[in-house]
Amino acid sequence: MSELMHSEGLIRRLKKGSPILLEKETIRLPRFTEIKEVEPTDIGGKGKEPIVVARSRTATWALLPWPKKSGFNAKDADAFLKMVGVLQQQNPQKPIKGYVLVQGAVKDDGAALLEKQGHLASTIAE
Repeated sequence: MSELMHSEGLIRRLKKGSPILLEKETIRLPRFTEIKEVEPTDIGGKGKEPIVVARSRTATWALLPWPKKSGFNAKDADAFLKMVGVLQQQNPQKPIKGYVLVQGAVKDDGAALLEKQGHLASTIAE
């Protein structure tokens, strides 16, 4: 399993400044002033894997590893959007860009919901 399917691996990758290769795009993020884990239950969600929140001077990124083999669908997208909404309320001064890093398949309905709001769900390409 890829190191990107765990929050610790994502944090390691972000601290190194290495790009994250997804099927839909390559994520290259700037240097961060703060990188932390947020438990989904703290922001109104469910799940075992924490969300990695990375902040720079201009924006905030929320990265959620999604190791489920069953994939990512519209119901999952709704739950992620609610969590990102809570993060945005906690950090109103900067826009939040959400990424869901999926190991299984990304269903079109789930991907479309996220993309409509400026976020992305994609399968890891590495």
